[in-house]
Amino acid sequence: MNKLFSRPEIKLAGDCAIVIDLGESIHPEINAKVHNFAQTLVQKNYKWITQIIPAYKGLLIYYDPLSIEFFNLKKTILEEFENMSNTQENTNSNVITIPTLYGNKFGPDLENVINHTKLSKKEVIDIHTSTNYLVYAIGFSPGFPYLGGLSKKLNTPRLKNPRTKIPSGSVAIAETQTGIYPSPTPGGWQIIGRTPVKLFDPERDPPVLVNPGDYIRFKPLKSMKEYQSIEELIKHNKFKVEINEIDTK
Repeated sequence: MNKLFSRPEIKLAGDCAIVIDLGESIHPEINAKVHNFAQTLVQKNYKWITQIIPAYKGLLIYYDPLSIEFFNLKKTILEEFENMSNTQENTNSNVITIPTLYGNKFGPDLENVINHTKLSKKEVIDIHTSTNYLVYAIGFSPGFPYLGGLSKKLNTPRLKNPRTKIPSGSVAIAETQTGIYPSPTPGGWQIIGRTPVKLFDPERDPPVLVNPGDYIRFKPLKSMKEYQSIEELIKHNKFKVEINEIDTK
């Protein structure tokens, strides 16, 4: 059930944080409400809010308990949500195209996916590149996008033994999700390809390429030569990532 709550469910999370649930499940409509609400609170610039962390269907808010009591905090949160619900929400989003080379040394687990799904290599790639994937959240490392919308046909379990280091740019899937590793980190998702595009670059302004509410579209590359050509352009700051705006209403 993709139920959006009429009133947020607010729970204490220790002595200086609250969890705000806006719905019952992972769903684009609920997630859009989460990020709109987070943006609303950011714009209000409440001094007692120290950090806002949006997730799939809710938010974690850290606050200063010496500046506001829980009762007043809850009252304010509910009022802000009510006011936001009465305003028109923006339905425009960016679609970021991510060129990806699938298989071979860049996709060491593509064969696992083929064996598990009983699909051919071409079918796996065609299905994976046929969807605009919603960026539900950014986690567990800077710039890592948790993407929803993966076809059930590609549903493959995580690795039984996670890797201690996954190369940056690795495109992977795990069960109902797909994502991109922006930097070398441990991980247990099935790696099916790699992109030369940097999702996180501390020298760039802003350092993160995609944000929650954006969409990612994977574009298959035909050869290593094409991959290396883009990689070279990126090295010299001559590659422009394709970004298009769509109306998601």
